[in-house]
Amino acid sequence: MRIHRNWDSLIPALTQSGLTDRRAIIITDANVAGLFLDEIKTLLVPHFSTVSHHIIPAGETSKNFTALQDILTAFQHAGLDRHSLVIALGGGVVGDLAGFAASIYMRGVAWANLPTTLLAQADSAVGGKTAIDFCGTKNLIGSFHQPALIYVNTAALATLPQDQYISGLAEVVKYGIIDDALFFDYLWYNRHHIADRNVQVLEHILHTSYKIKAKIVAQDEKDTGLRQVLNYGHTFGHAIESLTDFTLPHGHCVALGMICAAAYSRMDASQTGRIATLLDFFGLPTKLPAPYNFTADDVYKMMQQDKKATHGTITLIISHAIGSVEITHGAKESDILTTITAIL
Repeated sequence: MRIHRNWDSLIPALTQSGLTDRRAIIITDANVAGLFLDEIKTLLVPHFSTVSHHIIPAGETSKNFTALQDILTAFQHAGLDRHSLVIALGGGVVGDLAGFAASIYMRGVAWANLPTTLLAQADSAVGGKTAIDFCGTKNLIGSFHQPALIYVNTAALATLPQDQYISGLAEVVKYGIIDDALFFDYLWYNRHHIADRNVQVLEHILHTSYKIKAKIVAQDEKDTGLRQVLNYGHTFGHAIESLTDFTLPHGHCVALGMICAAAYSRMDASQTGRIATLLDFFGLPTKLPAPYNFTADDVYKMMQQDKKATHGTITLIISHAIGSVEITHGAKESDILTTITAIL
């Protein structure tokens, strides 16, 4: 991952990665297109044989077969071949869709990820997971397809609406909880700078989050063991996200999931309090917000559809102390139900 404060180094980065002099297509969403599409196309045109683009509707609801088929059709109309390049310009939804389409078109073409949200820059752009949602379940159909380049422009973060910005902070807090107590302390003591989107602080956050995730992914790329710890808070969070029909932002749902995970692990009250206070400071929920009013049983039933569940047995990622993490299997239904009440 390469972190910059503008798009000026994009072409050198693509050239150094051997990704120029070919057909390219940019996949972006309706929000990001108005901000960066023209600038990116202007940069690319002199260095590629053709540059086209395809715009999807913004939001999680675009992660479906219809949008995927539209993207694949755009690939075909653009004349993409196995030597071509797919460029994902946007947040996690764009990255998931464009990366998945690239993974299955002609059995796999190269793609570059240009994440424009904090959530994508700190988390989802790294690791090669691509997917769409299916039958109301988050990321149920997908593949592993590593991007050939991840180019981060921190200036894009200044354009984010507040709810999208703080949504990304949930994933950042997660890294402190599961791997690095000192990083959690850094977030705590710099929370005002983070809230103000201080560039130097954000660069440190992105570098640290990337290093933690890359270290874990390198040991378990296909998510069969250790990599599952990156889903701390997500088993609960994805269930909540599905129950809201994806109207509550991903990071907000993860924040609620981390509160549940802390309650399940019976983490020391003082540490649980620090986590809740930090999330609350950033504007992330620690209780299920109105107008949502589903029950603990609703959440539990949705959790049983989680990808880590086996024969209906739920796997949970827990932390007994900030900076540590473990994978637990066979969680009891009664314990999970009690845990969920922590956010209701």
